[in-house]
Amino acid sequence: MERIQVALERARAKRGQGKKPAAPAAEGPKQSSIKGDPELATVWGELKPFEPDQDLLNEHKIPAFERNSLSTPIDMLRTKVLQAMRDNGWSRLAITSPNASCGKTTLSLCLAFSIARQPEQRVAVIEMDLRRPNVAASLGMPRGISQFSKALEGREPINEHLVRITDNMLVGANLHSARNPSELLQSDTMREALDEVEQTYKPTITIFDMPPMLVSDDMMGFADSVDCTLLIAAAESTSISEVDNCEREIAKRTNVLGIVLNKCRYMGKEYGYDYYS
Repeated sequence: MERIQVALERARAKRGQGKKPAAPAAEGPKQSSIKGDPELATVWGELKPFEPDQDLLNEHKIPAFERNSLSTPIDMLRTKVLQAMRDNGWSRLAITSPNASCGKTTLSLCLAFSIARQPEQRVAVIEMDLRRPNVAASLGMPRGISQFSKALEGREPINEHLVRITDNMLVGANLHSARNPSELLQSDTMREALDEVEQTYKPTITIFDMPPMLVSDDMMGFADSVDCTLLIAAAESTSISEVDNCEREIAKRTNVLGIVLNKCRYMGKEYGYDYYS
């Protein structure tokens, strides 16, 4: 991990840039509780409820309703993410990786559940990996409960494809791939659907589970729609050059919140993830 960080710092220095400068600090996301807002509690309460099976979540290494050995490092990541986003007035976070199998979907859900354990927060997870969706399978959602790409296309109402996982966590997932995902992620109907999610459900943070960067142009076509991005790298799989190239491309279009090194086999059990900005 240290070698990766040192190599990245050298690459950043060589190209003469680090993270994209943050926008001037704005008023942070609203922190009011749903319980204190009857109208908001009503629209959340109207969403289809779904409680994932804890055993299935454990199989997918997602600490949700029960804490386990992964909870502490994820909670530490949650705190860093929330602090950075609050300080900059950000609310939209994309999570991507250079290639497949780096664990971006797992981390997206882990982070969302961790945030949802803070009752003053409201978190939305929107699946934007429209080529190989995996959120619904990771949560064990039944068929027909959510195909959020239909809402992005403007074909069906968004509330029909949002699912309430906890009182303050909602998910827009997909059970199968969408048509023309690259074009959809750059469309006006997509932007209108996401704006409606924010206006109606007022999430304090929205997490977008994105496709890998090096397999299509989907992430770069969508990058302008988010405030910041976390890049997930897999130990012993993702190369330094892949991380550096992806970080550089992200920084051209939005803020790089940090890099998460995942799948570290030779670290203590308490260090399931590592993070550095």
